[in-house]
Amino acid sequence: MPFRKPFIVTNRIPLTLPVSAIGFFVAILITSNAQSQSKWVFEQYNYIRQPDASAFVPMVHFQTRNNWYGELRYNYEDAQTLSFFGGKTVNGGKSLTWSFTPIAGYSTGKFTGVSAGINNEAEWKDFYFSAQSQYSMATKKDIANFFFNWSEAGYSFSDFFYSGIAMQYTWQQQKGYLEPGIVNGLCFRNFSLPFYVFNPLKSDCYFVLGLNYEYNLKKKSK
Repeated sequence: MPFRKPFIVTNRIPLTLPVSAIGFFVAILITSNAQSQSKWVFEQYNYIRQPDASAFVPMVHFQTRNNWYGELRYNYEDAQTLSFFGGKTVNGGKSLTWSFTPIAGYSTGKFTGVSAGINNEAEWKDFYFSAQSQYSMATKKDIANFFFNWSEAGYSFSDFFYSGIAMQYTWQQQKGYLEPGIVNGLCFRNFSLPFYVFNPLKSDCYFVLGLNYEYNLKKKSK
């Protein structure tokens, strides 16, 4: 199943955050969860939009065996912006599995403010659906608040290939922006390679290429 994706509120610029900040976050979480089983997901997305330069959006998120959730991301809410999120997942179902993760977070950088949102996922047989919604309030007067939703639905044709539709919706400064798209992805073991095309029938068409890796940290035996 594909992972959640970042979005563009304004034109992004290439990654400039020192990698040490992300490494420090990862080191702390690995240490705190060394005695329990947890799931880690490392994501990297490359936005390709002409004539703009490519933009990179790295993300790291984890979930403990008690369903506590944490996330670190950069260039997501805006360019040169670092964000931290936390929450807890509620899940259930048998033939139809589902999960809800309410989250809250703080961003600092070009966009500075607080956010609240919810991540939803559902699977039934080989069909999947996922959605991420958030409302972000800026703490600087010259920066606008915004609402954003990324939704996706598709079908897994095999263990190695899936395809579907995607949609991004942003509400900012009393205007709404709807960006429909399509997605195709390849999977191999713990790796996935999604490829998105947004606004495929318009002049402002752009592409998003991702590389994701999921790692399960197992509980240490005594």
